[in-house]
Amino acid sequence: MKYLKKINKEFVEDFLEVELKPNIISIGWDVSMRSTGIAVIRTTDSYLTVEILDKIQIPKSVNDKDALDLFIDQVDSFAKKISQTYKIDYNVIEDCFFGNNVKTLKALARHSALVYDRFRGLSRIQYFILPTTARSKVKFKKSSKEIKGQALKKEIIDYINNALSLTLTAKDTDLSDALVLALAGLTEE
Repeated sequence: MKYLKKINKEFVEDFLEVELKPNIISIGWDVSMRSTGIAVIRTTDSYLTVEILDKIQIPKSVNDKDALDLFIDQVDSFAKKISQTYKIDYNVIEDCFFGNNVKTLKALARHSALVYDRFRGLSRIQYFILPTTARSKVKFKKSSKEIKGQALKKEIIDYINNALSLTLTAKDTDLSDALVLALAGLTEE
């Protein structure tokens, strides 16, 4: 899905309370077993443009082996398409961590490594980052320490919508997370 939204860079920097690197293209990957969010952001000296918001979808009915093949096909297709248009500076991939399910951890690790591998020659710099670290780089703060789950996801969506003048909905958690990751790649350090 192509998504072109041009925003005044200074507005975004003021909202996030961070400086963003100018003249950079950053991709954020919110890797998931079933719905991987992808965000491509480009900056100039004056503007930040959300170039692409997209998802890699894997139906729940697909078995693990076929799901991996389907994921690879979609990542390869995206890589081919994007490499024809953009020179990628940062490829920022959500690092997986152990939650409650070993099967999910294994799938996320595989998918993350595949994204890294497929973009190795296409991006100048790429790295894995934990979601909490990416959020802190863009100065996201939870309303309380106890908040988690859907309430936390809603706060992240609201934060990104306000920062980037977007209208993401509750079903767009993978896209808002991908935007946080892409923005983390743009932060000055």
